[in-house]
Amino acid sequence: MIKRLALICCILLLPTIAAAEGNTDYGDFWVGGQLGGVFTLDRNLTVTGPGFEFTNNVSTDAAFSMGAIVGWNFWELYKQPWERYSQARAFGVALDFQWNQFNQSIGSGNQFSLGFLARAQLPAMVDETFPLGRLIPFIMVGPAIVWTNSDFKNSTDMGVVTELGLEYFIYPQLSIGPSFRYRHVFGPYSNFQNVSIDQVDQFMFLARLGYHF
Repeated sequence: MIKRLALICCILLLPTIAAAEGNTDYGDFWVGGQLGGVFTLDRNLTVTGPGFEFTNNVSTDAAFSMGAIVGWNFWELYKQPWERYSQARAFGVALDFQWNQFNQSIGSGNQFSLGFLARAQLPAMVDETFPLGRLIPFIMVGPAIVWTNSDFKNSTDMGVVTELGLEYFIYPQLSIGPSFRYRHVFGPYSNFQNVSIDQVDQFMFLARLGYHF
């Protein structure tokens, strides 16, 4: 687990290495908070024993979610501030922490996740007032560690996160916007003893407020 995390961190730091070599300039550091709803697909629970196998449906309630995110975007050198984003097609990295309720038909609990995300975006409406672009569609993709605490069982699992969103700057340093996030969790409780449960597919609809330094 530690070796995998070290490899992930090295990959996400590649843009920083490029910046040190002079290919990119110092970029945009930003922080944000988000909240929204989570919808989890039903799963099958299978219990096996000597001479029998029993399968039952496990449902999960629609839930509330909230979290925080920090990120860094990069751009090219030697351009006017309002030209950098429009010509560089900015990219970046982000560290995301998210909590959500996780109330199932087999037990209630919570989930916590830490995501290591790469980000690509295509800024639009760039001018001197909004050098980062005023309207920014983006995509973020990366691995995540997901901790599940439940009456049924606790577990720590790896996951994959994909997020599509839109940022709109109401002020040069303040942005708001919706996003849609898909998270696949390789677990929880995928296999233990004589019980197995399908992996988790979750869909999140989030609203984010961001501040850009």
